[in-house]
Amino acid sequence: MVTYLVGALLVALGGIAIVLIIASSKAEVGSGGTGELDVTMAEGVEDNGMAVMLAEMIKTNLTNKPERVKDFNKLKGTVWITAEDADVEMTMDFNKGSLTVRDGKVGKPILAISTDSATLMDLANIDIKFGMPYYFDETGMMVIKKLLKRELKIKGLLTHTIALTYMTKIMSVK
Repeated sequence: MVTYLVGALLVALGGIAIVLIIASSKAEVGSGGTGELDVTMAEGVEDNGMAVMLAEMIKTNLTNKPERVKDFNKLKGTVWITAEDADVEMTMDFNKGSLTVRDGKVGKPILAISTDSATLMDLANIDIKFGMPYYFDETGMMVIKKLLKRELKIKGLLTHTIALTYMTKIMSVK
């Protein structure tokens, strides 16, 4: 019953995001519209394998799926991610078309994602259907179950839903 309620909530919130996404205009790549993705690795981040991997995954996803660049260009705020089992954390600072990746926790995040490293990879496998994250397949339901069991914690899930939707879309390899 709770799973269905969470699923219904995600669908309802996704519907709100769809309306906002449809209403927005088409954006160009990066803040300058130069065609290059503005992804910067801060000093010292090269020793954080998770940060390097996620930054490269985002760059690859946006290159392979240019329709998601508009979501990248709209995302503004800091996202903190920690893989508890690997004792590693990173900060991604999005600023409407640019991304700076940092080691550790920097600033005050609008989204804070805390889980194990395997679940972080599962989040990258969330399917995108009709321009929105799809939580009603095996991977999506697993994510919902982990949220309910508190094995996956997302602070900002309800207060920054649109930012989370954009983040999910640009991280998804599907």
